[in-house]
Amino acid sequence: MKNAARYQRIAGNLRRAIATGRYPIGAQLPTEHQLCRQLGVSRFTVREAIRVLAASGLVKRKPRAGTVVTGLPDDTRYRHSIGSLRDLVQYAQTTGFQYMYVGRVQLSREQARLLSARAGQEWIYAVALRREVGGAKPLALTRLYLNPALKGIERTLRGAQGAVYSIIEREFGVRIHRVEQVISGIVLEAEDAENLGVAPGTPGLSIRRSYFDEGGRLLELADNLHPASRFAYRIELRR
Repeated sequence: MKNAARYQRIAGNLRRAIATGRYPIGAQLPTEHQLCRQLGVSRFTVREAIRVLAASGLVKRKPRAGTVVTGLPDDTRYRHSIGSLRDLVQYAQTTGFQYMYVGRVQLSREQARLLSARAGQEWIYAVALRREVGGAKPLALTRLYLNPALKGIERTLRGAQGAVYSIIEREFGVRIHRVEQVISGIVLEAEDAENLGVAPGTPGLSIRRSYFDEGGRLLELADNLHPASRFAYRIELRR
């Protein structure tokens, strides 16, 4: 946790330096060696901080040119690349989760269809805003539906950071075996738009992930709503 907090603080400081023009677009950041010496941290910590900036589209590593500033904080989208569950953990580490509500909900018919559950059944339910470390505007509004078998997880969520599926695995001794993901275009409704700080009717992106254990039981469904101007999703396929 100390290492994570350190690289996040460094990333936030560099982000502010880019925003204020200390490192304009096209400028090179100090080398890893220089940053290590200036800040008194390890090369691993510096690399993690640079990775956070690169994921935000603020910098890019170029051969023989070092790390170059390629965007400004207010002009970029958060770019999320994923190829494994490990990438979801990294995403959780480079962004912060602010819970607005943690409790329970009796499923409506629509929610029950979404979860392949019974209408009226009570599930654990949470609503949160996700922000990039060092950023003011929220990247997403997330609605979490958690299987009622995860009794007591509400207390853990309120004080926890990191990927929720990792908390489930750690606290309940289960293993997430499969994740299903559905991406769709949406128009943000008034309440969601207000929480995200955009106008009602703003185009958005819904990324819905369902997490299943080895027996095929749905343990978590996370419905993430992103304003289109703040988030981009990158998938790379190779032969």
